[in-house]
Amino acid sequence: MMKQNVKRIGSWLFILCLMFILAACSGEGASSTNTNEAKEELTTEQGTNKTRIISTVTGDVEVPVNPERVIVDWDLGHVLALGVEPIGASKTILDYGQFLTPYVTDRTEDIGQDGQVSVEKMIELQPDLIITWDRNAVEQYSKIAPTVVFETQNYDNIHEEMTAIGEILNKQKEAEEWLANFDERVAATQAKIKEVIPEGATFSIIDVGTTKSTIVVGETGERGGDALYQILGVTPHPLVKSEIIDKNESRLDVSWEKVDDYAGDYIFMITTGDDTQPELPSVWNSLDAVKNHHVYELNIKKYFTSDPLSALLQAEEMAEMLAKGN
Repeated sequence: MMKQNVKRIGSWLFILCLMFILAACSGEGASSTNTNEAKEELTTEQGTNKTRIISTVTGDVEVPVNPERVIVDWDLGHVLALGVEPIGASKTILDYGQFLTPYVTDRTEDIGQDGQVSVEKMIELQPDLIITWDRNAVEQYSKIAPTVVFETQNYDNIHEEMTAIGEILNKQKEAEEWLANFDERVAATQAKIKEVIPEGATFSIIDVGTTKSTIVVGETGERGGDALYQILGVTPHPLVKSEIIDKNESRLDVSWEKVDDYAGDYIFMITTGDDTQPELPSVWNSLDAVKNHHVYELNIKKYFTSDPLSALLQAEEMAEMLAKGN
């Protein structure tokens, strides 16, 4: 039996050798073509795995040259602005960044509330790059995929933020193009309100719906501060400037008894936009802006976020409200 097996194997080896010889004789020209195709396929395969080193606030990080499966635990608008839709994002931003909704499809999955994201969900999504605001999360996230800390507070303006995120995503050209379009839209938006706002008029953003007290907003952070003061470039109420902006604070909690001290000639009022909005006390109706019908309501679910894309869309909506007088 063993001899029969050896013989069978020998016969098959002979046939295989003969086939290779015939193929070589009859297709020398084709072999050259096939070799080139193999090299092309190999190059493509290697290309998908190429990496590069970028400098971050936590040191050098090796990231994909062209990341395709990005997770962000906060800065959704930054990546959307450059045409990158992530596979995972914080539920907080998905719920409270409604200006971004038109740019998000079913591709972007909920990874949990800010500060309580699901590591299990992140693993399931198999990202090739994670962008986080949280330095403390880097060690854990890095076990899933290359992780880059992106801290917007380290940048002085939107141009610097978008240039930085463009470098992280290797979308430098897209960042330049977006910023050029951004500048054009900002100029048009500022021109829209110039004719309707009296010279010297002051502005405030006051949140009257999401906390027990009131929140007066500065020019950074959430609730439309970037949009109003940095993009539209209007004049803040003097105390908003001295007590919040000049002190590099994003906001100030103010009692209802003191709200008049921070109320500008024009007020953008942050509300919940639903039935949970509390009734305003009588002191609100005593404000000059209220009496003069210079109060404009902003829904927290649209104005909570402060990324460049959201801020631009917020500023354009604010300008439209001011131009229409409603």
